[in-house]
Amino acid sequence: MGAFKKEKYEAIQECSEKKVKAYIICVWSFLVSMAGGLLLLWWDYEYHPTNSQLWLVPFGLILFVTPVIACFAVVVSEACNYKVDDDNSQKTSGLDV
Repeated sequence: MGAFKKEKYEAIQECSEKKVKAYIICVWSFLVSMAGGLLLLWWDYEYHPTNSQLWLVPFGLILFVTPVIACFAVVVSEACNYKVDDDNSQKTSGLDV
């Protein structure tokens, strides 16, 4: 009975570690996106009337949009490659792109 409790504790600990890593990645993605949005707002306030420092616009857009695209790609790839747990076989969804 002790081995079962130990395995259960290890599984719970592994699951919580995955959740913490996912949370940290989510926070960093949010911070990068926020930095891009703030950079665009600062450029709009400071430089837009004179149309100077135009390099800040694509840089801010890249920072603002990249985390959204990366999160979308991860969600789609996990949805297309889920594993079916029938007969203990390693079948995938069968969607080939």
